[in-house]
Amino acid sequence: MFDRIEPFLKFKYYFPPRPETVIPPDSIKDLCDSYLGQIKMNGSCCEIYTYGEGENKIRKNFGRHQNENLSNLKLDESDYDVLSCGNSGWNLIIGEYMNKGKYIDNEPFNHKFVIFDILVFDSKYLVGSTFEERIKLLDDIFGTVSENEYLYKITDTIYRVKTFKENLKEIFDKIMIDHPTEKSAYEGLVFKKPHAKLMKGLSEKNNVLSMLKCRRANKLYKY
Repeated sequence: MFDRIEPFLKFKYYFPPRPETVIPPDSIKDLCDSYLGQIKMNGSCCEIYTYGEGENKIRKNFGRHQNENLSNLKLDESDYDVLSCGNSGWNLIIGEYMNKGKYIDNEPFNHKFVIFDILVFDSKYLVGSTFEERIKLLDDIFGTVSENEYLYKITDTIYRVKTFKENLKEIFDKIMIDHPTEKSAYEGLVFKKPHAKLMKGLSEKNNVLSMLKCRRANKLYKY
C-alpha cells in the first residue's frame, strides 16, 4: 500500500496534522457523507519519534509547536518500545498525552498516551497516503481491543481513539450528555475527510483544510 512513499532516513521534525476550523454541534449532521469522526481527547498534542534497537535507539517526543520534551511526560522505555511499531526503522506516532488531570467515568485518566494518527512507519514518511489508509495501518499494528465505546486499549498507558463512519451527531451528543464537565478526558470530535492525502508537515498550517472540530463549550469558546 505504501511502496512508493517518501523515505524517512534521518530525524527531521514535521508539524502534526491538526484541525483549526471549528463548527457548531448543529452542523455535524451535515458531515456524515463526507467525513469520519474521531474522539477528541483533552490532553496535549504529542509526537513520538522512535528509531533503532539496543544501544542505537533514538526516542524523542515533541509538542505541536516544535517544542521538544513535552512537559511532564512520563512514558518509559517499554512504552517507547510499543510505539516503535515492531520495527527498527523510523516511526512517528501522533496522539494526545493526557497531562491535564482529566477523568473518565470519575476515574483519573492521566499520563496516558492516546494515538490518533501515524505519519512515519518503518522509515517511510506516509505523505500521499489517505487518512483512511493510515487508520487501517494502525489497526494492523496495534489491533482493535476495545477499552470502552470510544477507545482501544494497547497497554495500561497507551490507548487509541476509535474512528466512526456514521451517527456522528448522535455520538457527539452522547459524549456531551455522559461526560458534561470540563474534567472529562473527552472534549468532543474531530472530523477528517477519509480520502484526504497527507501533506508534508512543513508548517502548522499544512493539512488543516481536510479537518474540522467540535468541542464542549466552556468560558473560552462556544464549541
